[in-house]
Amino acid sequence: MDGLDEEDHFRDLELIRERYSVFSRNKSIGSGNNFEDSMKKPAPVCTLKDHTNDVTCVDFAGRNLLATGSSDKSIRVYKWQVGDQFVEVKYSPLIGHTYAVNSIHFSPFGTKLASASTDGSTIIWDVKTGDRLCALTQSSDAALRVCAFSTNSALLATGGDDDTASLWDVSTLSLLRQMNGDESTVTTVGFTPDSSYLATGSSGGELRVWDARYGHSVPIAIKSKAHDLGVSTLHFSPAIGKEDSILGKQYLMATGGQDNELRLWVVEVGGQIVGGSSSPVIAPHHTLQGHAAAIMCVRFSTSGHILASASGDKTVRLWDPIKLIPLGVLEGHKRYVTSCAFSDDGALLVAGSGDRVIHIWKVEGVTSAVNKTSGASQAGKRLLARFPSQRYRQNIRVIDWNSDDVCGWLTEQGLAEYSHNFRSQAIDGRELLTMTDEILEKKLGVDALGHRNKILRLIQKSGSASPAPKESINTPPKEYLCPITKELISDPVLCADGFTYERVALEAWLADGKRTSPMTNEKLSHLTLTPNRTLRTLIQRYKEESI
Repeated sequence: MDGLDEEDHFRDLELIRERYSVFSRNKSIGSGNNFEDSMKKPAPVCTLKDHTNDVTCVDFAGRNLLATGSSDKSIRVYKWQVGDQFVEVKYSPLIGHTYAVNSIHFSPFGTKLASASTDGSTIIWDVKTGDRLCALTQSSDAALRVCAFSTNSALLATGGDDDTASLWDVSTLSLLRQMNGDESTVTTVGFTPDSSYLATGSSGGELRVWDARYGHSVPIAIKSKAHDLGVSTLHFSPAIGKEDSILGKQYLMATGGQDNELRLWVVEVGGQIVGGSSSPVIAPHHTLQGHAAAIMCVRFSTSGHILASASGDKTVRLWDPIKLIPLGVLEGHKRYVTSCAFSDDGALLVAGSGDRVIHIWKVEGVTSAVNKTSGASQAGKRLLARFPSQRYRQNIRVIDWNSDDVCGWLTEQGLAEYSHNFRSQAIDGRELLTMTDEILEKKLGVDALGHRNKILRLIQKSGSASPAPKESINTPPKEYLCPITKELISDPVLCADGFTYERVALEAWLADGKRTSPMTNEKLSHLTLTPNRTLRTLIQRYKEESI
């Protein structure tokens, strides 16, 4: 991938320009008159046909990199180009497995790629060079069906035909523990967005939730017969359950099964539990109907506003997981669709199939019209009792909102983890409009800077004047500014001193022969610059919302 790092800056500028164009188009789109018009099936913007056997898995790193795995034993890696085209990198394909590749997953920072295979091994690859970093194997040598990194990159989970899920320490490459299920193949694994818990699904139809932080090998919650013919796939919404709360945790999980059903679940741990129970539970939320064959993959977008499901009926369907309405159907594959994934910015969706083809679609073209024309179903109103829709408040001034309105508003913005704190402090609409950064952080426990900024911006957009000084909202947070240039960062990189800088500025600093931290003046332990993709995403959102 020669020159990839050097191209990052210019490619990101193109991404910003393109996403601004999409943002402008969204503002100008008028509402449609017909739901069927909103369900038109768009054509893929890019199609890849390099694999010689079934495509079994796909994954994005940001929007710049796409990886695909296949029954042909290979993994192919592509880089994004302007126009939403993808070109294979120089080191691709990655060859190392002796049998089919069943699952691949990028680490959250996009520096590593894990692949699990029928040969019983999980290989971790260096994304920059394509080098094989290590191969993780178990004593059973049983086929592996799935692998997944935790959202903090510290852990890697695998599962397979030996009826166990394994938890690995990424830094030491050591096996932390093995977790036994219901004597059936572990078909799917997934971490909660805060990396605290791991969920597993099995071919026997059972869901289990485990504590990923401590050395327990006993599940904290079990849901038997979650799917009659076996659980094929699961994924947690990235937008719910990110931060710790003294009043407990709540997560939204989607699962798909061989019974053709797409199901939503509420996983609650600690604090105020569904039904008043003091034990963690996996509570049924809703079942989304539409697929005519087994559901083989489910994925939430990074924002949590869209859910995708890939099925043996040759389609990928998009859903609104809050309003419980279909957003669109993507067609084009000639055989079962095995996998799907969103780009980090939510603009693209990729799907792989048994027809050996990979299709990539623009999401905005599928969802823009239906978002303006569709209402929730009657069944959806039951879900909205927990995750209320804005349509119940759209004709009410914010200043007149009650506490439930505020908590519902937080939930639909992907900030449900704070609703308990807002409710316990009796925050209604009038109090909401008085929010400051300090109150959010110290009184209401909103520790994440990005979440505080999001709440303040959303308050400003609500239509009521906020007492908070305008400058505090429009001025970029100091964390978004490079310590060297004092300007908004375009290409953030993390240095050994723990601070994030503009890549060009820090490289110039090092090129002058300096080996000390620009912030602390202490000697740097190493000169490796790690892309800070989380901060880059926050800055891009800030730029879009400040346009």
